[in-house]
Amino acid sequence: MGVQNKEIKRLNREESYVEFLVEECVVENAREIQIHTVAGMCDNRHVLTLRKNESGDFKLNRNGQAYSNFGIPYQQYELEWAADEGNFVKVFEMINSGFQVVEQVKSR
Repeated sequence: MGVQNKEIKRLNREESYVEFLVEECVVENAREIQIHTVAGMCDNRHVLTLRKNESGDFKLNRNGQAYSNFGIPYQQYELEWAADEGNFVKVFEMINSGFQVVEQVKSR
């Protein structure tokens, strides 16, 4: 495992990194959020996409991966509902509680 991945995983264990991601990487009234993850046990990387539908609700796209591959101990709708509430700290903490950790976030 590379030094950079170890640093990303260490930062994700700290509450301040999740808050940084929300404050600096999620734009106000975002319509799409790309959440780049890296696996906790190896260097596998994936992207989760939260995108607003016609009703204005966020829907999670796993980009071809099964939800169970992420090991998130919450239902998918719970992530979507937290995103609908604008609680992205909670969304990222839910993702980090599984097999993956949030590496990077991009939004528009």
